[in-house]
Amino acid sequence: MIPQVFNETDLLEEVLVWGEPGCEALLGQLLPRTRSLFFSYYEVPQAREEFRRMQALIEGEGVIVTRAKDAVSRILKTKEFSSAPSNLKELKIQLLSKADELYELHREHKTRELEREGIKRDLHDIYTQVKKDFPIILEEDADTYGEMAAVRLNHLLSLSNPLPLANIFYGRDQTQTLTDKIILSSLRWDIRRPEVNIYRDALTELGYLESLVQVERGTIEGGDVAILGDTCFIGVGARTSYSAAKDVVRKIGPLLESRGIQVVAAINKRHEEEASTYGAPTDEHMHIMHLDMFWIPLSDNLVLAYGEEVDQRTVVRITRNSNQLITEEMGSLRVFLAAKGVEIINVTREEQENFATNLLNMGKRTLMVSLSRNKRVIAELEQRGFRILNAEITKLVNGYGAVHCLTAPVRRKRALA
Repeated sequence: MIPQVFNETDLLEEVLVWGEPGCEALLGQLLPRTRSLFFSYYEVPQAREEFRRMQALIEGEGVIVTRAKDAVSRILKTKEFSSAPSNLKELKIQLLSKADELYELHREHKTRELEREGIKRDLHDIYTQVKKDFPIILEEDADTYGEMAAVRLNHLLSLSNPLPLANIFYGRDQTQTLTDKIILSSLRWDIRRPEVNIYRDALTELGYLESLVQVERGTIEGGDVAILGDTCFIGVGARTSYSAAKDVVRKIGPLLESRGIQVVAAINKRHEEEASTYGAPTDEHMHIMHLDMFWIPLSDNLVLAYGEEVDQRTVVRITRNSNQLITEEMGSLRVFLAAKGVEIINVTREEQENFATNLLNMGKRTLMVSLSRNKRVIAELEQRGFRILNAEITKLVNGYGAVHCLTAPVRRKRALA
């Protein structure tokens, strides 16, 4: 299998997703926000339905949707796991025990958090609902994968690490396809770090082993990387470090340059410094965690962006000469884009926090947006000739992510020069 992404705006042919959130996301509802990285409580069974509708919408456009979760389930069918329970009944007992543990451990903190957020739901009610939802999801997974694979899959995601991998369904962050290579990420927070090895196994099973490249310095997440025209933008801030951006250049800089693509880091220096010292993400960090949370390409000379954050970012071009990295300051992100003839359609803070920029560019002026509530933005995009598909993922966005976060293109059809 050969991946191919040379431009964020080229026609989408194949996209990698994780799949529906599962029992691991149920357990995540019992963790404080600083550990779960979730914005607020959401109903996981409804979120699963939203994911399926989004997948069907993408497939309806003729795009191949490849599910990493399915690839992992195939691997698990052939492996022996002495630590995993032998059947669904035993697994359910272990999940209930884990829910009890997390509820007791975080009850006071989580209760105060719900009160601050104005969520009109008692934590004990959430805890009770989580336990009721376990058998629903387990039965669905058993029907899909078979009992043994479902047991092993849910054990892997929910119980085999200190924290449940509640965010793994945000399938953009673990990898990023650049030209014909797939960059394996190094994720910032503890709850997410084990995801990368799972994705490595899935991509290997899918036939992409020879294309994988591992970042070995700093942290980098896929939502911070995008190619627009002749430039690969890497957002540096709350999740991705400058050292990782430079490591990308060390690893594949010559390959990108041979294809006429330069690498620039779009840096929020304050966020990067805070993220390296704080023990948990701040609310501000979560809202602007990645490049795709405030900036997204629409066409080669047009982006949708939150101007206030654009003005906070400085651009540094990173090139490689033999074994030496050369860095060159290029001014603000706004100035850099203007010099390249790229127009910005501005969104407001409210629109940005409602994931207006977190859309999937399908190519050929078709965009999949996350929420219909961004009416002004949608109207302007339509006036500019874009066709809009609405995923309406009102539950899935409560994990601080939306359509772009859920999808990782692995093949786009290159536009003819």
